[in-house]
Amino acid sequence: MEGSRARQKRATRDRILDAAADLLAAQGYRALSTLSVQRAAGVSRGALLHHFPTMAALVPELVAHLVTLNEAAVHQVAERLGENTDPVVRALSAVYESMARPAAQAEFELWAAARTDPALATALHAAEQHAGRDLHRVIDTLFGPDLVVHPRYPAVRTLTVAILRGIAMSRPLRTTERVATTTIDQWADVIAMLLESPG
Repeated sequence: MEGSRARQKRATRDRILDAAADLLAAQGYRALSTLSVQRAAGVSRGALLHHFPTMAALVPELVAHLVTLNEAAVHQVAERLGENTDPVVRALSAVYESMARPAAQAEFELWAAARTDPALATALHAAEQHAGRDLHRVIDTLFGPDLVVHPRYPAVRTLTVAILRGIAMSRPLRTTERVATTTIDQWADVIAMLLESPG
């Protein structure tokens, strides 16, 4: 059983990660520093450095934290849509809506910054491999076992991630969701054809 000191340390760590995620989503990667995270989290310098002595130490944990938030958002949307919703529509809607939320947008912000920051790119590389596996697991669960076993499913999953990420990343440039909704509906129709049972 976890002791009170261990719970306190975990709570402080989560508070720091929540503050970093909020900063990243609201102000972008340029606003992210150990000092800004410390201030946003309302913790002492010593507490921050105990958990994350450098930004390089913070980034992989931050990605994992964002993945956890994103997964919770996916399940929240899927639950709201209900079990009676078509599994393809349910999967696409849940994943897209989660990608449009602040936690996913914060993750996209890290990717954009990594293009010109080699140290960040290195820190992100392994973390995003784990994140990708988690995303695949979540999508597999949403599509369900009947569709996952289809021989074309791996390609459908890969394209689904690419399409939904593209739509979500361009969201700040749109004034309405009409184009996004139309694209998702069209992709759902294509998936239905690709994963149609033979015979």
